[in-house]
Amino acid sequence: MFNLISVDYQDIINDKLDELYLLRKKTFKDRLDWQVSCVGDREFDQYDNEHTHYLLGCYDGYIISSVRFISMKHPNMITGPFKAFFNYQAPEEESLLESSRFFVDKERMKSLAETKLPFCHLLFLGMINYTRTIGKNGIMTVCSKSMYTLLKRSGWNIAIECIGLSEKKEPVYLLRLGIDDESQDRLIKYIRRYHYCEDSYLKKWPIYL
Repeated sequence: MFNLISVDYQDIINDKLDELYLLRKKTFKDRLDWQVSCVGDREFDQYDNEHTHYLLGCYDGYIISSVRFISMKHPNMITGPFKAFFNYQAPEEESLLESSRFFVDKERMKSLAETKLPFCHLLFLGMINYTRTIGKNGIMTVCSKSMYTLLKRSGWNIAIECIGLSEKKEPVYLLRLGIDDESQDRLIKYIRRYHYCEDSYLKKWPIYL
């Protein structure tokens, strides 16, 4: 069974936080070789704090995917380490969420031969549903060209706020992700190719399949 939930930093149990940080290190340090802060086999930084909310996609109790949310009114990656990448003044608005540390664990996905659930699109849909549920107006994120292509192909309505260069001199995109009905409907249509259920069920939060 798959479920996608939101949990505050201060409420996540230690075992799940430990599992999350282990998976993030595997993704962002070992696989992508990003300049991230690691302690042993775990990746975390100063933005994992009391202002942070996590969306955790779990299958049979194991984390498959995650994203980190912080209100734009609090210190975040866009106003912090990513600021130097862009000639852009990010809005410090409570109505907007910043998302970072997005991942879907590829090794765990491959091990789940019994399901064809599109975990990536489920996480995208969950990001929209959660943001709408808590009354926010949109999501801002920084991503690579490959992630931008994935987001665009998913059917999500996205707007490029600015294009910059990373510390590796590679293009990075500052995006505003819509939470509109059209984006939600396109993601639901894609998910229903692999798992049939009513549209109304997939529009609810949290998501259980």
